[in-house]
Parts: sequence; C-alpha cells; structure tokens
Amino acid sequence: MTDNMKNLDGIKDEIVGKVKEVWGKATDNPETQSKGIVQQVEGDIKQAVASGRGHADELKESASARVEEAQEQVKRQITNAHESVSTSADENIKNAIDEGKRLKDEAAEKAEELRQQAIEENERNREATREQAVEANRHADDLGNRINEVVDNLLNDEE
Repeated sequence: MTDNMKNLDGIKDEIVGKVKEVWGKATDNPETQSKGIVQQVEGDIKQAVASGRGHADELKESASARVEEAQEQVKRQITNAHESVSTSADENIKNAIDEGKRLKDEAAEKAEELRQQAIEENERNREATREQAVEANRHADDLGNRINEVVDNLLNDEE
C-alpha cells in the first residue's frame, strides 16, 4: 500500500472513529465511544507512519495518552450514569413509599367510613326492630283485651 493510501486509510479511521465517539456520547454507550477513540488513535498512527513523521515511541506515547484520556471520560460517564441511576432509584423508592402511605391512609379512611355506615345501619335496624316490637306488643295487648272481653262476655252469658 502506498504512503498516500495509508494516509487516506488513517484519515478514514480518524473520521469514522470520531463519528463513533460522538455517537457513543450521544447514546450514552461507553463501549461505542471507546471503540471510536481507539479507531481515531489507529488513524493517527497510520497517518504518522505514512508521512514518516514521529518516532514509534512518540506515537505510542501519544496513543497511550489519548487512550488514558478516553478511559477517564468513559469512567466519568459510567460514574455519572451510576449516580443518576442511584438517584433515580432512590426517588422511585421514596415515591413508592409515599404512594404506599397514601394508599394506606386512603384505605383507613374508607374503612372508617364503612364502619360509620355499618353503625348507622345497625342503629336504623335497631330502631325499626324496636318499633316492630312496640307494634307487636300493642297487637298482643289488643288481642289480650279482646280475648278478655270475649271470655267476660261468655262468662256473663252463662250466668
């Protein structure tokens, strides 16, 4: 492969790597981001070798520095993502607890409402039963009075 072709291949790798890095950042995908950085470093090395500039040690040192920088970026993103997930999980737990308390309070209010309704219905039933008992006693008294009248009349008629 000619030096120009190696240089173009290096430029292509650098551009494709930059696109991958940006795409990895945009999609919160550290793996794609780091692959893009590695591809950029490879492109830089290919270009340097093709143009004959720099020594191998300098290229390695430059590549190592870029890789370390990329690793630190990825670590920061992972840490930020972890903190974000932890914060979100904590909020979700707090919201679930609050919702549970709200539902518990709502259930207690409903239970108290039902208890009051049962007490009121029980009182209405007792009153209705009392009224029925009073009416039954009155009928019994009336019946007893009539029976006494009939017995008295029969006894008087026999005399």
